[in-house]
Order: sequence, then structure tokens, then C-alpha cells
Amino acid sequence: MKALVATTPALASGAWLRSLGYAQSTRGSEKVFVNSARTRAAMDPRLMGAFLEHLGRAIYGGVYEPDSPLSDSDGFRSDVVREMQELECPIMRYPGGNFVSGYDWLDGVGPKKDRPAVLERAWNSIETNQFGTNEFIDWCKLIGTEPLLATNLGTGTPESSAALVEYCNVERGTRWSDLRREHGYERPHNVKTWCLGNEMDGWWQIGHMPAREYGRKARDAARQIRSIAPSTELIACGSSAPFMPTYLVWDRETLEECYPEVDGLSLHRYYGNTPEETGGDSARFLALNLDMDFQIQETIAVCDYVRGLLKSPKRLWLSFDEWNVWYRARAGDHTDGRGKFAPPLLEEVYNLEDALLVGGMVNTLLRQAERVRIGCLAQIVNVIAALVTNKEGVLRQTIYYPYAWGIKYAKGNVLDLLVQSETYPVDRRYNAEYVNGPATRPETAPYLDVSATLDPTNGNCSLLLLNRDLENEREVEIRFEDLTPSRVLQAETITGSDLTAANTFENPNNVAGRRFEAPAASDTMTVKLPARSYTALQLAMD
Repeated sequence: MKALVATTPALASGAWLRSLGYAQSTRGSEKVFVNSARTRAAMDPRLMGAFLEHLGRAIYGGVYEPDSPLSDSDGFRSDVVREMQELECPIMRYPGGNFVSGYDWLDGVGPKKDRPAVLERAWNSIETNQFGTNEFIDWCKLIGTEPLLATNLGTGTPESSAALVEYCNVERGTRWSDLRREHGYERPHNVKTWCLGNEMDGWWQIGHMPAREYGRKARDAARQIRSIAPSTELIACGSSAPFMPTYLVWDRETLEECYPEVDGLSLHRYYGNTPEETGGDSARFLALNLDMDFQIQETIAVCDYVRGLLKSPKRLWLSFDEWNVWYRARAGDHTDGRGKFAPPLLEEVYNLEDALLVGGMVNTLLRQAERVRIGCLAQIVNVIAALVTNKEGVLRQTIYYPYAWGIKYAKGNVLDLLVQSETYPVDRRYNAEYVNGPATRPETAPYLDVSATLDPTNGNCSLLLLNRDLENEREVEIRFEDLTPSRVLQAETITGSDLTAANTFENPNNVAGRRFEAPAASDTMTVKLPARSYTALQLAMD
């Protein structure tokens, strides 16, 4: 594996950036060329999904709190429901995450008085099982999102995975479908998409196993599930992250065992502005989404290699079902529930700098939409989350805004842009996952990171623009080559003078989206992007 990593080409070399649609320019000549005939992919709306795990206060005290005056008759926090309804998240992954690899789904269904309280072993917390599969489906219906369920392939068996699918998707007349009906749900849940386990390459994972053993287990589960619900979409576990010593080899060996039986492969990534990752350099931190682009393309290459090896007509897609900034709330009590019920775990406080990188990651997912169909911000409430709650209400963290704009504005076809941008050097010495040894390899990143979509249903064009320049406003000329904007529908930006500024319940709008002064719509528009900013423009097109 080291030999493979050592031969990896420079991440942000000129050729690499050109593959993403970037060309070098000097300051003052920065341009974005938009042409509706040049498209990368039709965007799957599920690309902007999210994730909810039984971890810390995500469920209990987050979405479900029966004793709270803020909750409805079913125990769901109404303030969180309203936020989620406004957000319009397209898909929600559940119940984990590490949690799922030791989870018995039967503990979380049936009369609540009969459900056992257990010590769950992923986060060493007390799990009361008062919120389970049916409550999650009810919550998804309430907020208007599609469920993405994960099955336990750690301590669980292929048979238990198939039983859960039967419980959810078969109408009647079988053991598990009739049990669901006894539990008060006569109509099947019809869950379309399923993850076959979680991060099974990880030493930290309950039931961790070698790739080929997992691949065979996933193959068996997939075959049993297909016999019950042939139209389901099934996602196998890929590598947890590029730092894994088995990175890409795991993906290849897993897919060699189960490629014909699955539809997609998962991948995960979290970033931090740490001495190990960036040297504490904010300029380098804001370019980390380019690493995400590279991880996606490396994973695609492995999928296509196995496709060729097996001479398969099927092309796999990717599910980037955990991504976010996460690095502060990792150690000590934050990762150890100490046998408590709903302890505050992994409650990251996000600042402006984090929000800007999340915007870049939204752009990366859009650029890679040809193969990435599902994406899940990890997570949505309280745990490394866009929303946090206390006893009185709910707060939008800084990362909420770029993520929400990805949902709100990115629609239809992802355009293949040409972006001319000045670049700046970034130091690669800190990325040990790509570089062997301490040698410094200078690289470059563009100051501008841009994605765009064109919605064929209404003709609206949306652009999402990250300005990585920490000091200077950037004047950017946007040229529409075959369409002419008729008016600016929306213009928002998130920026500020302090990269470390965050939101609090006392000051909830300290770092929030605000109105952006966009120029009049025309086929050539010059926009002035603030330093340290992420900006959303939506234009009506003639």
C-alpha cells in the first residue's frame, strides 16, 4: 500500500486542477465561464443529505425528548422539526455510524414499555431504545425526508439484515412483516436504500473483519435482501478514510467479492485545522476540499478497475455518507459515554473558518455528481452538527448556512465550468496520508472554488462561490456564454473579519448568512466576493 501512496501524483498540480475545470490566471483577470451545453451530471437531490446516529444527544435531547415542553405528543422536538422542514433535507442516514455495528434492531421496536435499556458498546452509553426504526420513519415523514437505513454487519448476520428489510418493506403475510403490523404499522415503510454495515475496515468498529470476509458477508446479505425486495439500492462499505493503511486495497478486495450484488460504495471523510493536517494554516485548511475531490476520484478508479476485472456492464456509484469538519471534540469524555444516558459527546462548536470549508465540500460533491449520488453531512443535530439544542430552543451553527444553500440552490444539472483563478501555494508536508516521509512538496490551490447548477424545470441557474483569500476581496467576472440572466433571484453570503467567530444561544446570528449586494443580471456580471467568504447566487435565465 505504501508504494501505491508514494506514486500518487501531486494533488493540486496544474494538470489536476485543469481536470476540475480550473485554469491559472493573475489577480484582476479572474473569470467564470458558464455554458448550459457543458454539463458534468444530472444531480441526484440525495447528494445533500444528512446523518442521524444514536450517539450523545443526537437522538435523546436532539430530535426526541418526550419530557420537554417543546415536544409534540409523539415526543419529537417541535423546534427541531420546524428547522428540518425548512431545511428540506432530501435523505437521512440512520442509525449509525459505529452504533449500528452492535445494534439489535429488535430492541427498538414494539411496545416501549417492553424495550430493554442496554449498554451500547460503540460509545459506552446507556441506550433506552425508546427511539427506534418506526420512530425514525415517523420522524422522516414529519420532516419530509427519505430514510437511508444501515444494517448491522458487525455483530449482526446477513439473516438479521434481511429480517429488517422484510420488517420494513414487505406488506403482509410473513413473520417480520406481520410483526410490524402488530406494532401498529399496517403499511410497509418501503425503504429504498440500505447501507450494508458501517466502516468495517476500522479497528475501532465492533465486528471489524478483513475486506474479503466483509465482502462475502455483504454479498450474502445483499442476495438475501434482493430475494425479499429486488428493487432496493444496496451500498457496501468502502474505506473509512485515506489515512487507513488498507485504503483502496480494502475497496478493491471488498468489491471483488460483492460487486455484482451491490449498487454503490460508501466513503467517509472528516477534516480539521490541526498541526498534523495543516500545520494550523487556515489557507491550507480552506483547500482541504480538493483532497476530497481526489479521494472521490481514487475511489472511482478502484470501482472501475473491479468492473473491468469482472467484465461487468454495471457501473457503481458512490455514497459519501459521512463528511464534515471534526477535530476539536474528539478526546477524553467526548468519546466515552461512561455508562450514561445521552451524555454530551462530540459537540463540536463551529466557526466561520469551518463554514467556509463546508462550503468548499458542498462544491466538491457537486463537481463529482456524475458518480456521487448520495452525500450525508455528519451529523445533523448536536453531534458534530449543523443544529444544536438546549432546553429552551435550537441554534444554527455556522456550517448550517453553506450546507442549507447546497440544498436550497443546487438543483438540476451540474455545469462543467471553466474557472480562471489566481492560485496560492499550500504546504503538503502535513498530509501523511498522501506523502511518505517528512519532505515538503509545494502545491497550489485556486483562490476561487466555484460550482453551478442549471435547473431545467424553471431555468434558474445557481452559483456557489468560495473565496479562499483570507485578506482580499476578489473581483470575479462571470460570463454566460449561451444564456442571459434576466434577474437576480437570491444573493447571500457568509463572511466576517474573525475566522474563529462562532454562534451561541446568546448571539445566534454572530456568523450567519446575510444579503449579498449582487450586480444587475446580464450575460457578463462582475461580482466582488468578500475576503473569507462563501456566496450563493441564484439567477433567472431568459
